[in-house]
Amino acid sequence: MVGRENEKGKLLRFLTGKDKACLVYGLRRIGKSYLIQNTLSSSGRKFLYYECVEASIDTNLRFFCSSFGIKPLVPYATFLDAFIELGRMKGDIVVVIDEYQNLSHGDSDADIDSLMQVAIDQASSSMKIIICGSYVTAMKKLLEKENPLFGRFKPIIRLEAMDYLDSSLFYPEVNIREKISFYSVFGGSPYINDSLSPEEGLRTNIINAIIEQDSIARNYIENQLFREIRKLDGINDILSIIANGKKSYSDIQSRLAGRSSSYAADRLAVLENMGVIKKTAPINDPGNKKKSRYEISDNLIRFYFAYIFPNKSTIQVLGGDAFFDSYIQKSLDTFISYRFEGIVREYFSRLARKGELPGIMDIGVFSYDNPAAKKNGEFDVALRFDDGYDVYEVKFLKDCMDKNLMEEEIGKIMAIPSFKARNIGFVSSSGFACSPNDVILISGEDIYDV
Repeated sequence: MVGRENEKGKLLRFLTGKDKACLVYGLRRIGKSYLIQNTLSSSGRKFLYYECVEASIDTNLRFFCSSFGIKPLVPYATFLDAFIELGRMKGDIVVVIDEYQNLSHGDSDADIDSLMQVAIDQASSSMKIIICGSYVTAMKKLLEKENPLFGRFKPIIRLEAMDYLDSSLFYPEVNIREKISFYSVFGGSPYINDSLSPEEGLRTNIINAIIEQDSIARNYIENQLFREIRKLDGINDILSIIANGKKSYSDIQSRLAGRSSSYAADRLAVLENMGVIKKTAPINDPGNKKKSRYEISDNLIRFYFAYIFPNKSTIQVLGGDAFFDSYIQKSLDTFISYRFEGIVREYFSRLARKGELPGIMDIGVFSYDNPAAKKNGEFDVALRFDDGYDVYEVKFLKDCMDKNLMEEEIGKIMAIPSFKARNIGFVSSSGFACSPNDVILISGEDIYDV
C-alpha cells in the first residue's frame, strides 16, 4: 500500500483496543476500501466485508446474509438479528459495512442507524465493526449529537487526498519538476495516480487521463465525484467560477446573475462540507470577511474546471492533442506555479507535525497593504509564531533562482510599512544560483527530502 501509514496505524490500534466501532469516510475513490482491506489482511484478523448496494434495506439485508454464508432457521427481520447471529461465530471477527449511506432511504435513516447503534452496543468483545461511506454529508450526520450512533465511533477517520509527498510515491522515477507538475495537475487521489503512466510525460498523461472524453480522471469527476449532490443544480457553475483562483463570496454571487442571495451560500456550504472547496483568510487578518476567499481544495478538480469544463465542445472538435497545444500549454506553468505554493504549505505542515518548527502557530498566506505605493498583495507562504512571521516567496522555475530576483523580492517586502519579518525565505523548484547568508533557501529537492 502506498502511503496512509498514519491511517493504517489508527486502524491497527483499533483492532487491538477495546473500542467496538470505527468510522471511515471520505470522497469517492480516495482509497477508503483499499485502506481497510489492506490493513485487515496484513493484520491477520478474520474479517467479513460487505458493500451496500443502491437498493432497499431488505435487499441489502438479504445480500449481507448470503455474502457471509449465514443459514438461519428463520429469515432475519433486521440487521440487528444478523449481527446477533454473526456474534455467535467462534473467534475474533471484524465486520466491515462499506458504502453505508446506501442503507439510508428517506424515513428509514433513523431506523437503520438505531439498529446499528444497538448492534454496536450489544456486540461481543470478540467483534469489531467498521462503517465506511463516501457520501461525506451523509456520513457526517452519524457524528451529530441527535443521531443514534453519536459517540459510538472510535476512531473516526476522515480520509483525505494524499499530500504531495505521498502522491510522489506513485511516480518515484521522475525528476523534481515533474513531481511538482504531476501533483499540481492530478492531485492526491490514489485511484487516479495509480492509473498514470509517468514515463510517458506530463503532456501525454494530461491528454490520456483527463482531456479525452472517456478518460479515467474526467469520468471520475463527471460521473462519480458528485453523486451525492447530483440533484443540486449550480454546483458546476460555482466551481467553474472559482476554477484556478480564489474568489470572495461577493465575486461568486455577482457571477450568478438572477439567483437569490441564498443560492450561492447554500451551495458553497454543501461543497465546503464535502471538502471540495475550502474557505481561507490571511493568517494575519483571519477575521476580515472582505479578505476571505473560496478555493477548490483538490488539484485535479481545479484543473478540470479551469480547462476541461468550459471547453468540452472545443475538445470534441479539436481532439486532445490540438486542445492541449492551443489551450493548456501556454498557461500550464502558471497553473502549476499556483499549486506549488500549496505544496510548500504542505511541506511546512509536515515539518510542524514532526516537531521541527517549535513554536509555530499557523501556516498560510500573509496579506499586506502598501498605501504609499498604492499596492496590496499576499506573501505566498507565511508561518506565524508568537513573536512574528516568517515569510517565503515561492517560485516554480526552470532554472536556478538568481541573486537579482531575490533582491527584487526582498525589496518588495522591505517596502511594506510597519512590517518586519522574523525571517525571509525563498523556495525555488530548481534551486539557487547563490546562497546569501541573510535569507532561508529551500529547494525542490529539500521539499521532497523531508
